[in-house]
Amino acid sequence: MKTQPLSQNKGEPVRRPDVAADDGLYRYVPVPPVYRDEDGYLVEDGAGQEDRHFSQTSLWYLALNWHLPTATVCSNLCLHYEQGDTSKTLVPDLFVALRAPRPEDRQTYKLWEEPVPELVIEMLSKDTADADVGSKRFTCEHLGVREYWLFDPEGLALPTPVAGNRLHAGRYRPISADATGRFPSEVLGLDLHVQAGDLRFRDPATGENLRTYEESVNEMEAAKRRAAATKRQADAEELRWAAEKRRADAAERELARLRLRLAES
Repeated sequence: MKTQPLSQNKGEPVRRPDVAADDGLYRYVPVPPVYRDEDGYLVEDGAGQEDRHFSQTSLWYLALNWHLPTATVCSNLCLHYEQGDTSKTLVPDLFVALRAPRPEDRQTYKLWEEPVPELVIEMLSKDTADADVGSKRFTCEHLGVREYWLFDPEGLALPTPVAGNRLHAGRYRPISADATGRFPSEVLGLDLHVQAGDLRFRDPATGENLRTYEESVNEMEAAKRRAAATKRQADAEELRWAAEKRRADAAERELARLRLRLAES
């Protein structure tokens, strides 16, 4: 889809996501430069992420994108939730839509064209914490997002690092942790918990975390090293077997020679 720049004024003060208070629903205020599609809906802006934020959301995206091969998993993609009102936009840190197709060239997500995502995760920052626990939560509840998760590693607004909410009769209710401190997600079929400062996804069937990209790469490299070591061992065994066979053949020939000499004498 063709995009066009509507604002390139980089001297303009950076505006963070904000809220219009008329109906309590969240509106995203783009950071210049701003790019919109042919219908005027936001596709991309100049907002960036801190390294910590980017690292965490990338971990979620890569882990879930691999784990849910038929679902749509998006990170920082514009989610427009009311046709005709270009201000009614969310840009979740991550959302999962189990029933949406996975086009490779998706630029935006429009709820009048796509199903409501089943899950949203937000990582709180100083700029977004109030909206994350307030208007964003209310908007996702209003839209019917089945689970809304918050990760607050710095303790900006929550008493615990993880808080999950699940819809019951159209209202969010807190998701309780199990005896081990993990929070079950019905949408993902996984447990959410904090490990080494990161929000991780654990498969209850295996007891293992979904691997990060780095862990997957390290595992593949380790598998290659193990395969190479196995091949070296197999090659060494083959060489030893060949040497043993040569010795056995030589012994057999010597024995035949001695028998022949004995017969001749």
